[in-house]
Amino acid sequence: MRKILIFAEELATITFLMIYSGTPLDALITDGFTAKEGDRIIFRLFFTFTYIVTLFFITLRWKKATYVFSKDKFIWVLLGVCALSSFWSLDSDTTIRRVLGLAGTMLFGVYLASRYTLKQQLKLCAYMLAFSGVMCLLFVVLLPQYGIGVDAEMGAWRGIYPQKNILGRRFLLSGAIFFFFAMNNRENRWVSWLGYVTSGIIVFFSKSTTSLGNFIIITAAFFIYSRILHLKYKVMIPVLTFVSTISIAFYAWFVSQADTILGSVGKDTTLTGRSELWPVVLEMIAKKPWLGYGYGAFWIEDNSEASLIAEAVQWNVPNAHNGFLDLWLALGLLGVLVFLIGFVINLLRAIYLIRWNQTPENLWLLVYLTFIILSNLTETSLLEQNSLEWILYVSAILTSKLSTHANLQK
Repeated sequence: MRKILIFAEELATITFLMIYSGTPLDALITDGFTAKEGDRIIFRLFFTFTYIVTLFFITLRWKKATYVFSKDKFIWVLLGVCALSSFWSLDSDTTIRRVLGLAGTMLFGVYLASRYTLKQQLKLCAYMLAFSGVMCLLFVVLLPQYGIGVDAEMGAWRGIYPQKNILGRRFLLSGAIFFFFAMNNRENRWVSWLGYVTSGIIVFFSKSTTSLGNFIIITAAFFIYSRILHLKYKVMIPVLTFVSTISIAFYAWFVSQADTILGSVGKDTTLTGRSELWPVVLEMIAKKPWLGYGYGAFWIEDNSEASLIAEAVQWNVPNAHNGFLDLWLALGLLGVLVFLIGFVINLLRAIYLIRWNQTPENLWLLVYLTFIILSNLTETSLLEQNSLEWILYVSAILTSKLSTHANLQK
């Protein structure tokens, strides 16, 4: 009976991870994502269901969950700033509703950290992403009207997701997870390499330039973090400086030459419009630089400032296409500083712990923090409700701290 209950809980966890990541139902119910957001009440019901069940699971292990909850204060301070922003928000009702969604999302991250080890968490994510990969391939082959982009994204794979960039970001994450297992697990290593290569192929055919560039960088990051960080300081610092300089130069070159590199499968348009969008967004930030416009309130349909941006760039803008700019829009410099302080502390802590005693938890934390930076340079997944990336951010930080505490007690 116990084994059945454990299996049922793991199956529920995989299902919830897929709900946060994106399910095949999303495309089918919305007729290829053509239905308006207001017509997607079923998805809000899905998320609400995950919040309720997550709260139930946490209640069953409330002592462990409370302990895990206390391991990092900055992510909860950031949630508090989001809640406080309802007092100055452009639309307080929207902010309150989305803060509740963000709280439910972050609780799922607490649940993962309190219920599973890091390898168990990533194993469940790998199962979910493997299933998503199979579904994406089936959509491309059997339902190309849904699985392949149209108009500006003509010919680019999007699979079960609304856009090619989301597909690229999901399988960038998938590649990182499978590569992590390939490095740390000896058993069935060929399965991990198969998952890594398949993820890379899907990212390539998504024609998302930044995702492909980030895929290469994340792969290199595993080697850099696991090798260079163990060198003596006199050697490590100049080597890191050199590698960072080369990486930045390569990234800039890759993005500028992306159309040539991807010419065999068509032209990429990932960065189209960003150069015109970001200056206008910065102008809006300058109007309310300290506290912002309120969490989740800037990009609502009836916001005149958001309408001005759409008019200026001549396309329907859903967000700033940069997670750090969107954070500044929402919470102002206050929110940006709270996030950066917590982020930098965890980044430096992960580097120190890898030098002190390399563990999979700390290596994954450092790689995932790198992923968060890269994925938010041209897209937005930072501090978003119902976001798989934010769930894994919370769980990576908390799991690493639990692992460190356990090691210190040995």
